[in-house]
Amino acid sequence: MKKAIIFGLISVLLLPLLVAGCKTEEPPIPPSQTQMPAINGGQEAKIIDITLDEFMAENNINQAIELIRPGSLIVRLGSNPTTGYEWGEAEISNSAIVAQTSRDFVGPEDTGLAGAGGIDVWVFDSKAVGTTTISFSYGRPWEGGEQDVFTLTVVVKVK
Repeated sequence: MKKAIIFGLISVLLLPLLVAGCKTEEPPIPPSQTQMPAINGGQEAKIIDITLDEFMAENNINQAIELIRPGSLIVRLGSNPTTGYEWGEAEISNSAIVAQTSRDFVGPEDTGLAGAGGIDVWVFDSKAVGTTTISFSYGRPWEGGEQDVFTLTVVVKVK
């Protein structure tokens, strides 16, 4: 049931991106969709949404976010696995404070174009009061592949 709710909420947020088709620049999320209903029974879920174009402008992004317990964080990162690049597993410095509950790849609408990208989506739930760091790295995972081409570091403070 929880997965169905999460999938439904994420689908609603991704609809504008899917409708946009194969544009190289992803459309911004409308202001009305920058917050979502609570996933973890607390405050509305906080969302971090970063496109590949934004990572091309700044390869290493740092953000800070505050959650009220119980609360959830949704991280949506542009991705194009057809290039051989992919987001690795999220690394949480203290999983007693924040725990990953899901990760999904949402591909583009069937555009008929080879190489169209999509979005990797992670959901994290707050577990305890404190501060932790979640790190993400985009690269080619094989030996000798380019590592840490793009990185995102999120400092999460749970109150």
